[in-house]
Amino acid sequence: MPRTLLILLFISLWNLNAQENEKILFSEALNSTINTYNSRVDAALASGEFEYAKSLFDSLVKEHLQGSYIDALEFERFNSGIASTEEFDKPTILLTYASWCIPSEGEIPVLNKMVERYSDLVDFVVLFWDSKDTVRKLAKSFDKNIHIVYVDETKNKHMQTVNLLKHALGLSLSFVMGADGEILDINRRPPNKMNLSESQLFNQNITFLSRQIAAINIDHNININELPESLATF
Repeated sequence: MPRTLLILLFISLWNLNAQENEKILFSEALNSTINTYNSRVDAALASGEFEYAKSLFDSLVKEHLQGSYIDALEFERFNSGIASTEEFDKPTILLTYASWCIPSEGEIPVLNKMVERYSDLVDFVVLFWDSKDTVRKLAKSFDKNIHIVYVDETKNKHMQTVNLLKHALGLSLSFVMGADGEILDINRRPPNKMNLSESQLFNQNITFLSRQIAAINIDHNININELPESLATF
């Protein structure tokens, strides 16, 4: 019997190690496809196919990046102890911001409200591409339960973080990750459209963040049918 248990333990450990080795890192998935993606986007923009160029981003995410696993990336702490993606221990929505990219009207209030509802189940991380002094001013607008982190490129630190989460795919992104670091979705945050009313902008952000939360396939805890769809149910 002890010999049988030892063999079963060995097999279990071998299977676990094999599964770990099969995981594809986000950097690997991105590097294998980014040149082709950029070439296709450039060609689409050159021929005036702007909607097609936008659709290529969604195809890149769904066909190549979803299912990969976030690398061990570091950033600077601001209001929390988190300094690396390795410290994420819950499903996480990571939003990237910069002071020169103005968020759409209602985006931050809607985010704060979502955090109030779901921060016990989901970690919300806001990553600023800015200096600490700038982040100190901007952070005041965000709910205290949001983990605020930053990377200041002028300090020439954490450049892998910059390359993977900013330079490769651009600004104003939302990364949705499972508790194990699996990339569940990547989206561009809603643009700041000047022709929309205040209520339309609020609803746009409610819809967007609800979809980000819905992408987290955790669980029996979040009822997708109860996620707000508009101001009427917010």
